Amino acid sequence: MADTSVYDKMRAGEPYAGPHWYLLELQMQARQKLDALNTVSNADLTSRARLLKGMLGSFGESFVMSPVTWEYGTHIHLGDGVFINFECVFLDGADVSIGDGTIVAPRVQFLTAAHPIDPGTRVTRSPATGRRNGAVVTNKPITIGTDCWIGAGAIILGGVSIGDGTTIGAGSIVTRDIPSDVVAAGNPCRVIRPIMANSEDIRGRWDGAVQPHRPLPS
Repeated sequence: MADTSVYDKMRAGEPYAGPHWYLLELQMQARQKLDALNTVSNADLTSRARLLKGMLGSFGESFVMSPVTWEYGTHIHLGDGVFINFECVFLDGADVSIGDGTIVAPRVQFLTAAHPIDPGTRVTRSPATGRRNGAVVTNKPITIGTDCWIGAGAIILGGVSIGDGTTIGAGSIVTRDIPSDVVAAGNPCRVIRPIMANSEDIRGRWDGAVQPHRPLPS
């Protein structure tokens, strides 16, 4: 019988030794379904929605462009009005949750997996031979709020939360939490300025006025 305890460790955010045959089996099962999805025309909204509802952890009235890549799919949660553009990548050992109305540009990566920096801790070895056979892995969830815009090529690392209404600049590497209603960009991604509008509702009501920049946080 396959040792399934590694799945529980992954989902709990605990360290485990990878690659693991049981996790690889789950990934290959998901890959077969994903390959089928990626052959369906992006214009065939009905068929794609049916497939996505059966593959993802939860799927609102949203749109995912192919090609798309993920490990499991079942740990991805998309709200309503979410748009995922082409060639996005999800390493979803932990949950990736994207709120209503968020748009994700091409080639964004959501990477919940990470490894110890110290190679002495990271590298795993065969007990029988002492040969290197993998690495220690931990997975931390990613949470994206509502009405966000994630620019092309951004990389979102595990454990990160991005607040509602925030824009992440193209090519950013997001290594820590970003608050709501700001523009943030860079490597590492940092807040550049708030999103302000002449309205009590500061999201979705920009009137074209140029807003003042504020200094980068120290």
